[in-house]
This record gives sequence, structure tokens and C-alpha cells, in this order.
Amino acid sequence: MKPKRIKKLQARSRNLKVMTLDARTMVVESRSDEFNNHIVKVRFGRRGNVHTECTCDWSKYNGMACAHTMAALEHLASRKGRRLSFWLREDEARRQKQRVFYMEGGEPEEGVWITSRAS
Repeated sequence: MKPKRIKKLQARSRNLKVMTLDARTMVVESRSDEFNNHIVKVRFGRRGNVHTECTCDWSKYNGMACAHTMAALEHLASRKGRRLSFWLREDEARRQKQRVFYMEGGEPEEGVWITSRAS
């Protein structure tokens, strides 16, 4: 299941602190529990597909594109001088005329579209 208010979630994700453990694993702070952090794993597939896993409750119950995964992806993009935006529909992402990626969800058509632009 993907989030309904993706732009609000994206704005919240930009305020989360991220620490890199290795090339594919990051620790992202939790805003709901100051004594807890979440582990986010990122894997890039062929054809611009992105696979993420997070230890937060939203992700545990089949939610995807949580604020923690967005923060982790934005962190990786910033290291390359890029900035990301997240979209619920492909046509919205393609309209931006930027490079497009697809974050796959658990079910077909449950993914989120990502655009990347120079920061």
C-alpha cells in the first residue's frame, strides 16, 4: 500500500537525519520515537527500478515509500548533487521532464515514481 499524501510525507522526510552504514544500508532517525532509529536498505534494479526495505511499522505491514525510505534515497541522491521528488502516478512524474525511477511496491501498480534533478 502506498501513501496517499506523498508530498506531505516527502516534506517530512527532508527533516530526518540519515547516517550511511554501507553503500546500500542507512540508519534513519524516527520522529515518533526519539530513542529508536530505522534501518533502510536500498537496492537498484534494472531499468530504473528501486527496491527499498525499512524497519518501521508502516513498512512491516506492507506499506511502501515511508518517510524513512524517502530520506535515505534523498541522502544518496544528494551525494551525487541530485534532488528527488516522489509521485503517485507515472504521468505526474513524466511531466517533470527529468530522469524517472520507479520504487516498486508489494503489489503491481502499488509503486511510487521518483524524479531526479540537479540540486
